[in-house]
Amino acid sequence: MSDIMYSAGRVARSPAFKFFLISFQILLLLIPLLIVSGLVSEREGRSREVERDVARTWGGAQQLTGPFIVVPYMVRIETKDGDKLIAQTQERRAVFLPEDLTISGTGASKVLHRSIFDINVYTASLAVSGRFAAPDMNEIDPNAISVRWRDATLVLALSDVAGLKEAATVTINGREAIPFAPSLGVPGTYTSGMHAKLSGAPSAIEGDTALKDFSFQANLVFTGSGTMTIAPAARETRFELTSDWAHPSFMGAFLPVDRTVSEKGFSAKWRVPHLARSVPQAWMLADGGFERFSQHQFGVAFYQPLDFYGLVTRALKYGILFLAVGFMGVFMLELLSGKRVHSVQYLFVGLAMVFFYVLLLSLAEHIGFTPAYIAASVATGGMLSTYVSRALESARSGLIMAALFALLYGFLYLILQLEDYALLAGAGLGFVALTVVMFATLRIDWSGLGATSIRGPAGDVRPGGA
Repeated sequence: MSDIMYSAGRVARSPAFKFFLISFQILLLLIPLLIVSGLVSEREGRSREVERDVARTWGGAQQLTGPFIVVPYMVRIETKDGDKLIAQTQERRAVFLPEDLTISGTGASKVLHRSIFDINVYTASLAVSGRFAAPDMNEIDPNAISVRWRDATLVLALSDVAGLKEAATVTINGREAIPFAPSLGVPGTYTSGMHAKLSGAPSAIEGDTALKDFSFQANLVFTGSGTMTIAPAARETRFELTSDWAHPSFMGAFLPVDRTVSEKGFSAKWRVPHLARSVPQAWMLADGGFERFSQHQFGVAFYQPLDFYGLVTRALKYGILFLAVGFMGVFMLELLSGKRVHSVQYLFVGLAMVFFYVLLLSLAEHIGFTPAYIAASVATGGMLSTYVSRALESARSGLIMAALFALLYGFLYLILQLEDYALLAGAGLGFVALTVVMFATLRIDWSGLGATSIRGPAGDVRPGGA
């Protein structure tokens, strides 16, 4: 019985047993890591809620669609009631798209502050110009019995009209200015926007008989947040946008044909022919509303490549590697020094390394990510180095751990700044750490059987030691 107890004690004190115990503790620390991850998600959700609140008052993601010409007309419909023929008239609306459309302007970015959160917004100043060909109702419905050309309207859809900051007018043929009125002016249509009655532009209407071809020009000033997109509403659509935002993300159905991005901002140009979209140049409104352009929108997102919530989340993904390197550093120093570090002390080291993320998150919300990272890493690394120094009763061990934590925190920061090469850098760190530990422990007697001899319970000599 004493031999069994003696062997069990030897196993419990062996480096191999300590190694597996440390590995189990690392896995156990996944629980507080998950709790911290939930905390990050909760704080990020609160940030997004604040962004939505600001968007409701400042302006949300803006989609500009149009302009279109909407013309009401009447058709005769005959139905049978038994042997009786009943004739009725029904009102319909035709939609005509421009031949050419050019939208150009600027998007000035701005950061709004609410509580401890920062929200990126923009103010857009756009010039919208182009040309309509003379509409031909026969393209839409040859059965039209009357067309109300004088009730024709030019409509322009904007997803969040609350962002409009100035009154807008449309100038027809360079001389007739018509003010825009609220809504699209089309009954039963819930798309937000504005409209202008073309009856205010005599040069575009031939009495009550038809619309002539005409040019148009309008200036829009509106605010928004997140994204700005337009629809390829013309036979030939051109869009040019410049901004002081340094991190654009070009999005949607079409990418720019030319772009320039620098730290001072970006400039981009799009050119989209009507053949690249599955939308006709004219249609009956009942056959398809203005929403048919939704899948053809394109533009830019005022994108923040890595906000601090995303950075903390990415740092947490390296938590296991982070803990493993720190624990292996303490373990190696324990083996080399001959001093014993209790498993509870390892647990304290692990909890302190996990708490680094809490410090990082809480400080980043107030002072920004980089200052927060420096403060959290210095506080955590300094405290842990001192703790290991006292536990091993060696100032040299403390200095070695300080250098290790400096290298570890520095490399983690580098990984967080790398978007395209983060995985490669993380894999490289893991491989190097594993290689160092493997070769540094190559001569370690993991079983403990080759250590200094001690006396057994019956006085016999047994190999190994505590």
